[in-house]
Amino acid sequence: AGKTHTMYGTDAMPGLVPRAAEELFTVLRRYAHECESRVVCSMFELYRDDLVDLLFTKAKGKVAPVLDIKKDPRGTVKVDNAVEIEVGSPEDLQKAILMGMERRHVAATKMNADSSRSHLIFIVTIECTNKKSKQVSSGKLTLCDLAGSERLKKSEVTGDQMKEAQSINKSLTALGDVIEALTKGQKHVPYRNHRLTQLLSDSLGGNAKTLMFVNCSPASGNLDETSAALAYAVRAKNIVNKVEKNSDSQEVARLK
Repeated sequence: AGKTHTMYGTDAMPGLVPRAAEELFTVLRRYAHECESRVVCSMFELYRDDLVDLLFTKAKGKVAPVLDIKKDPRGTVKVDNAVEIEVGSPEDLQKAILMGMERRHVAATKMNADSSRSHLIFIVTIECTNKKSKQVSSGKLTLCDLAGSERLKKSEVTGDQMKEAQSINKSLTALGDVIEALTKGQKHVPYRNHRLTQLLSDSLGGNAKTLMFVNCSPASGNLDETSAALAYAVRAKNIVNKVEKNSDSQEVARLK
């Protein structure tokens, strides 16, 4: 339904991610006289419940490290053993994105000629040090391109693609459960029920601002899917978080 196009677009029509990259470095350049900035990025694919580092370069005799999802004392999600690339411009960021996109799983189905078979999570971490006070402020931008839910009768996938679809639907159900718990203010939020919700836990609850785009099909034959997607979005919109600035002294930041 155009989710990946919305997020990444084309050279002629840039999507959300390249636009965000451009805006990010515009802001950093604006405050360059006050702060020293460091920007790093990482990119993951959640494929059939397996977390894959898309920036890891395979080589003969080189085995991909085991990725472990953890949280720091502030509640920020970190992926241990992941490749992080330092970038200094929107062009550098775009190169990293293209490298990761080439390794993503896609396939044709009856509903989409180029269907995403996995969730794509692109993370940009920014650390700014004030030149006078030496105060260190950090921020994180998580850009997630979710695979769409599928009705197997409509997409007519079989074999491995059917297993992919079942895995996608399972993860989206887990995400729906988390959104439901957050909107109702429940004490227990089931983030640990799936790797997707573990990865997105600091983007949905706590110290975060969340923006969700929902892509709907205008075809009358997809009315049920469109209705379900809009209901999903309404629930997400009802999440209320308290946003605070992440800042430490330079020494505290170094020790972390």
